[in-house]
Amino acid sequence: MNIDLFATAIALLTFFGIAALMAISLNLEYGVAGIPNFGQALFVSLGAYTAGITYTRLMPLLAGQEVIFPCGNTLNPALQLRTEIMRTLPGVGLANFAITLVIAAVIGGIVGYGISYLTLRVRQEWYLALVLLVGGEIVRIIVRGYEPIICASNGLSGIAQPFNWLDNAQLSSILFALMVVGFAFAAYLYSERLVRSPYGRLLKAVRENERVARSLGKNVARIRAQIMFIGSAMAAVAGVLFALNIGFVSANDYVVTLTLDVWVMIVLGGLGNNKGALVGALLVTVLDRVTAIVAIQLNMLGSEFEFNYLRFILFGVILLLMLRYRPQGILPEPQHTTLAHEPGDAS
Repeated sequence: MNIDLFATAIALLTFFGIAALMAISLNLEYGVAGIPNFGQALFVSLGAYTAGITYTRLMPLLAGQEVIFPCGNTLNPALQLRTEIMRTLPGVGLANFAITLVIAAVIGGIVGYGISYLTLRVRQEWYLALVLLVGGEIVRIIVRGYEPIICASNGLSGIAQPFNWLDNAQLSSILFALMVVGFAFAAYLYSERLVRSPYGRLLKAVRENERVARSLGKNVARIRAQIMFIGSAMAAVAGVLFALNIGFVSANDYVVTLTLDVWVMIVLGGLGNNKGALVGALLVTVLDRVTAIVAIQLNMLGSEFEFNYLRFILFGVILLLMLRYRPQGILPEPQHTTLAHEPGDAS
């Protein structure tokens, strides 16, 4: 099998950017604030479902067309309509994309804030982890069985990225990859600034000893809910980009294994370190793509070995080895993050 190395590199760069957004999001929540979010797939899926709704309901309205129900007997006409809009009206496609990002970020942030604020007021943080884990599966099952959202188990196709109107498919992919990496870089810069701010030091104080933080008059539940809003909004944006990258929205893509993949990224890279989150995202993305290519080649050779499952085995082994021999990750959290720690700067 001949492999187009350039196309593979562009695809890898795109997936890395999306994974980096997810990893930075979870690193802020758990690595910095100590909130064990096991519902990352939930917030990513909210972004993807938002894209499915806006691209089938909002975009036709922006183009001055009537909305066609995207499922059932009208599936093909609806698909043709949004494909034609994306191809002939790039301004409408870009406007719909921008609106989708805003709506997804707001929905993801509100859901993250609401769930975390309610649960963290009455229970410990691991109760929130259980609620998010179960909640993600409940939402996935509901969406998979309720047709009006994304056509139930059939999913929605034709959810194209905003540069799809270009005649040059390679240029379109390059521009989208650069945009995705740009989002990831912006999220990294924002997270770095947040971590190095007084608010970031407050988050770490809550993570290390919430009783002391409470004794100093800090509203711990609200502080954690605030960082969950930020992290969940980032994850929802990643969900939009994920859906647009593959051009398809399906509830089957947002299972628990997606959450576990992101956890491997931050544990491998280094908890509490945004650079570590990027390193972990890169390593896991490369490993995921390599195993996928090897699996395809083995299947073409007629091998009966199900190589796809090797990815889960490798991730499990990596996670166990890191927790056993290097729990701080490849890039441990730096002890000094601001000039306030430097000698002589206290004055």
